[in-house]
Amino acid sequence: MMPSQLGRADNNPCPNFSAPGDEFLRARLALMPALEASLRRSREALVAMDLEDIERGTREQAGFIRELKAASQRKLLPGGGRQPQENRELVFFASAAELEELRQSENRVREAARLQAALLARARYKLRVLANMLVGVSKTYRPG
Repeated sequence: MMPSQLGRADNNPCPNFSAPGDEFLRARLALMPALEASLRRSREALVAMDLEDIERGTREQAGFIRELKAASQRKLLPGGGRQPQENRELVFFASAAELEELRQSENRVREAARLQAALLARARYKLRVLANMLVGVSKTYRPG
């Protein structure tokens, strides 16, 4: 199903969100901005090398990912059952504006995650350099 097929013709959200796909869509609409904000805070913590905030952000982001996965699983399970739906297309009732907002938010999250990965790699490199320096110092330095 193409994204253009997901919106309603009148571009108005349906007031009754009962389909499994709607729950997943609503979860994504709610969680993506929160995940984006968490990644932004983590980026600031990484730049400041604030380990406590980095850890807090990582836990928070892991929680958002778990919630998205859980919503995704509920989307696949009809009536709380354990087997994925087969050959059943999910219908999403959302306006084109909501779908565009979700697409943009997902793109911002993707970019923020890429930036965070680069910052983490840089921090890991710096820590490795420091660790190597300390190993070298401890081998040559002998108080006496």
